[in-house]
This record gives sequence, C-alpha cells and structure tokens, in this order.
Amino acid sequence: MLAHYLSEAGRIGGESTITRLADDRFFVLSGAAAEDRDFDLLRHSLRPGERVEIANVTEAWGTLVLAGPKSRDVLGALTKADLSSAAFRWLTGKEIEVAGIPLRALRVNYVGELGWELHCPMNRLAALYRALWDAGQAHGIADFGTYAVNSLRMEKAYKGWGAELTNEITPIEAGLERFVALDKDDFVGKAAVLKTKQADVAIQIVYLEAEPGDADIHGGEPVLSEGRAVGVTTSGGYGHATGKSLGFAYVEPGFAAPETQVTVEILGEPRRATVLSEPVYDPGNLRLRA
Repeated sequence: MLAHYLSEAGRIGGESTITRLADDRFFVLSGAAAEDRDFDLLRHSLRPGERVEIANVTEAWGTLVLAGPKSRDVLGALTKADLSSAAFRWLTGKEIEVAGIPLRALRVNYVGELGWELHCPMNRLAALYRALWDAGQAHGIADFGTYAVNSLRMEKAYKGWGAELTNEITPIEAGLERFVALDKDDFVGKAAVLKTKQADVAIQIVYLEAEPGDADIHGGEPVLSEGRAVGVTTSGGYGHATGKSLGFAYVEPGFAAPETQVTVEILGEPRRATVLSEPVYDPGNLRLRA
C-alpha cells in the first residue's frame, strides 16, 4: 500500500510503501533521503499505552529492482514460488526464497513495467545480484540508473516526493485524493484536507507534453499563458520509449483541464505544452498487471 504522511495542516510530509507481513508485523519503506525524518515521525506518533515497536532496519536490508517484460522469466528460474498474476498479484508482497536467499519480494516498482522489488539481508545482496545477472543473460538483462528511472516514471506520470509532493501541498492539489480515505475516523490532517477539498484551491497539478527541442523540462521553469505566469514546473524529462518531452507543473485551476495549451520557458526558449489526461505509456497498467 502506498501511504502519505500528512501534517496537521493536511500537507504532504512524506510517502511510504507499507507491506503487511503478518497480522502484527509491517514492512515500511521510505526514500533514502527521508530515512531519519520518517523514522522520527513514526516514533513521535506513538501514543501512550500503545504496544508498538518500531525498528530502523535500513543497515540490515538491501534492495534490488528487477523490472521488465522478462522479469518473471528471470526470477522464475531462481525460485520455487508461484509468480503468476493469480498467485502473486500486482501491489502485493511475499516472503520467498530466490537463489536460496530468503527475502521479501514486493510486486511494485517505479518504472511502470512488470517487476519486483527484492529486499534481502544486506550480507546476501551481492550474491542475489550475481544470481539475477546470470539468470538474466539469456534475456538481455542490463543495469539501469536514476536517469532511466526518471524517464520511465515520467512516461507513467508517477509523481515524485520532494518535487510534486512537498509539505507545501495537500493531496487535493496534488491529485492524490484517491489515496485519502476521508470516510475513515479522524486522522492527522483530515480536517484540513476536507477544508481544502471544499474550498477553491489556488493551484492544481498537471501532467504536460512539451513540444520537442534540445532540452526538456527540469523543474522550476515558468508556465505562461499569453505572456502571464500561471504556474511553475516541478520536474520533467524525455520519455525514450514514447519519444515525448514530459513534465509536471502546478498551475492555476483554470489551466488544468486536459488539452489546455500553455507555454513553458525552457532555457529561455518558449515551448508550447499541452495538458494531458493520462500517462503516455500504458495508461491502463496492463504491463504492470501482466
């Protein structure tokens, strides 16, 4: 489950993936840069009398991401676990063995393809990598880095913590209302989120396709309409699978409708951009569910 930490003001303080390993045991994952802050947030949220133990296991566990249309073939050669979609659904996790190494396999990733995050004891990480690499040779396995991840997440319209999701923004403005269970009992930030939902927001996130050029949206560029600033970009990049220049921006609500035309000034050059209604790559998540 993807979850967002909210402040009392209803703003986004962090983001974690939470896997329920047992009735009373959870595996919570945060971004590396947010480790200390998110650990403190969890500890400081404990209430008197609660029987909850929170442990930071970052130093003990490492992570590898195996993703792509052949990832099931590669992983299947190293485990007895049933990796079919019927047995191992998208957005679920299991404790399995891969190449004889006990680990936590989560069927999630940030690149929009069939794949798994593999979390294993740090002292077995190198052995796991070698096993995956060897098993993947027949399928053209390759390493990929953060620039590739950014390109892929832009094509899937995945928002990024620290760029689109910050402590200046509520889930309403960030287009994350589906992640907030407003019908639940009270939770931190609920009243503020409801108030924002009922008000006229001043800004709203949009997903953009810019005209091609020799540079792409990076973040911090002005968004203009008829020469007037109506917003600012937060991040962007070139989508190598689709050949599109993409980005996110916060704009005045009047410019948030799909097909709206705006201008983004990239390195001093005005570039026409169009507001998109869905990801440019696999909008139905068919590849993730394969």
